[in-house]
Amino acid sequence: MTHKSCRAILIVSGLLLFSVAASAKDSKVRIHVNPAEASIFVDGTPFGDSSRTIRIAPGKHTIGVYNYGYTPQVREVTLEPGTNTGLEFKLDPLPGQSTGPWGRLQIEGASRAAVLLNGKTPEFLVGHGDEFNNGGELFNCCTQELIVPAGTHQLTLVNQDKELWSGPVVVGANQRVIVYIPSGKTKIKPWPEGATLGSVDRFKAGAASASVAVAAVTGNIAAQPAQINCGDSTKLAWSTAETVERTITADSETMKELAPGGDVTVQPKANTTYNLHAAGPGGIVNQTVTVNVNQEIQSKLEASPAEVKYRRIGDKVVEQESASLTWKSFNAQTVSIDPLGSVNPSDTQAVKPAPKQDQAGKVDEVQTYTLTAKNECGGSNTQTASVHIIGSIEPIPEIPLASVFFPTGYPDQRHPELGLVKSQQQRLALTAEGFKKYLEYDPDAKLTLYANADERDSKARNQRLSERRGNLAKKYLVSLGIPENKIEVVAQGKEKQIDASTVKALHAQNPTPAKKAGDFQGLVWAYNRRVDLALMPKDVRSLQHFPGDAEDAAVLADSRWPDHKNNVVILAAEKERLPVEPK
Repeated sequence: MTHKSCRAILIVSGLLLFSVAASAKDSKVRIHVNPAEASIFVDGTPFGDSSRTIRIAPGKHTIGVYNYGYTPQVREVTLEPGTNTGLEFKLDPLPGQSTGPWGRLQIEGASRAAVLLNGKTPEFLVGHGDEFNNGGELFNCCTQELIVPAGTHQLTLVNQDKELWSGPVVVGANQRVIVYIPSGKTKIKPWPEGATLGSVDRFKAGAASASVAVAAVTGNIAAQPAQINCGDSTKLAWSTAETVERTITADSETMKELAPGGDVTVQPKANTTYNLHAAGPGGIVNQTVTVNVNQEIQSKLEASPAEVKYRRIGDKVVEQESASLTWKSFNAQTVSIDPLGSVNPSDTQAVKPAPKQDQAGKVDEVQTYTLTAKNECGGSNTQTASVHIIGSIEPIPEIPLASVFFPTGYPDQRHPELGLVKSQQQRLALTAEGFKKYLEYDPDAKLTLYANADERDSKARNQRLSERRGNLAKKYLVSLGIPENKIEVVAQGKEKQIDASTVKALHAQNPTPAKKAGDFQGLVWAYNRRVDLALMPKDVRSLQHFPGDAEDAAVLADSRWPDHKNNVVILAAEKERLPVEPK
C-alpha cells in the first residue's frame, strides 16, 4: 500500500466519523398520520407520505400534515439535540363533494414525489406520485386516479427539496392526460368514464387504490357602487370557493392574504380596475371589476347686485354698498375665491367691493371674484363674477373758519336779534356750508363758539353781552342747517382780550385791513368784539382778521354805544339776512 493510499483512507475515515457524530446530534420525530396517505412537510419541504420517523436538526420547526379533502394541521415544535419525539396528526375530512366536467391526470415516473397543482406551497398538495400512476389498463381491480376540472393546470412534482418537474398541463373534458416525469412529455387518451361522473368524493382510498377528485376553483368580485364621485368610497366584495390564496391587485397596489370571502372599502382617485386572483388545487380564477371615478367639477358663482356705490372722504369711507356672492361647487374637495381665500364648497357671503384707485376723483372700476374648485382626482374648474363699483373719492372738506365781529354793544338786551351784519352772516354761511360737508367725514365733529366783548363796561354786563353774541351766531348757524347739538357757546366776556401788540400783528397779517377803523384804540376794541369759531375735537381755531374791506366795516369799527340812530344803521347792515327759520 502506498503512502498516498494510506492518506486517502485516513481522510475518508475521518469524514465518516464526522458524519456519524453530526447525525448523532439530530433529533428524531416519530410522526403518525391519519389518513395513512397524508403527506408530511417540514418547514415547507415534503418529507414523504404516511406515518414515519424523520431525522431533522434540533431547533424550531414547522411541521404540517396535508391530504387533499381534509383540513391540514400545522404545528410549531422546538426539538432538543438527540431527542426522540412522537407526534400524532389526525385530519378532519372536508364536507361536500366535487363536481365536473372532469378530466384525469396520470403521472408516471414520479415515484413518491409530492404532487402539487396550481401552486407550490403545501396547501396545493393533491397527493403523491404513487397514487396516480395506474392507468387501469392492466389492473382493473385497483383504481389510482387524479380527477381534475377540465382546463389548464400548473403541475409541480417535488421530491423533498428537489423539484423534479413543473409546467402547464392542458386537461380536456373526458380525457386522460399521461405526464411522463422528468421529461414532461404528455400523451392524451380518451376517458369516457368522466362523462358518467356526477358528484364525486374528494378523497377515497383502499388497500391498493386511491382516488382524488379536485374541486374546481370559483371566484367573483363586484363593486357597489361602480360609479363614484371623486372623494367618495365604494365597497369591493368578493367570494371564492376551493381556494388556497387570494389577492386583489389594482395598478401598483396589492391586497394579499384575503379571506375566502369578504369586502373592503376603497377610495380610488381615477378609473381603476381591480383584479381578483384566486388559486387552489382545482385551478386559477381571475375576475375583474372596474370602478369609474367622476373627476369633473361643476361650479357656479354669482354676484348680486352687479353694481354698488362707493364714496370715500379723505381716509374715511362714508358709503360702501355690499354685494352677495353665492356659489356652488359639486365634486370638489377644495374651493377658494380670490380675493377671499378658502371657502366652503357651497355658501353665500356678503362682500364690500373697494376700488384700487387711491387718488381723489370719480370711481368707475370692476371688482372681479374668481372661484377655483379642485379635487384630489385632478379635476379643476374656474368661475368668475364681477361687481361694478361707482362713486367718488373726495378730499376732506375745508371749513372756512373766520371769526365773526359785532358792532359796539350789540346785541343789547332790548334788541337781542340785532348785531349780525351782512358781511358776518356771509362768513357764518361759508362756515356752515363747509361744516355740513365735514360732518359726513366726521359725524362726531362740533363747533365751539368763543364769544368776547371789548374791555369797556363792567365784567358782568360784558359777560351777558358775549353770551348774546354767541347765542345769536349759534342761532344763525342753526338756521343754516347745522344741528343745534353740534354747537357749543362759551361766553368769555372781557376775560380774553387781544392786546394792542397782538392786534398790531394781526392787522399787519390781515389781507383785508380796516380802512375806516378810526384810531388804533378803536381798532383794538373792534378786534375784541368778536366770536371765535373752533372745530372740535381737533380744536382748529378761526382766523381773527377784521373784515376791513366789507361794506359794513365802518359799522363794526364804530366805538359808539347803541342808540336809536345806531339801531337804524345796524338794521340797514342786516337787511339781507337770510330768511331761514332755525331748525
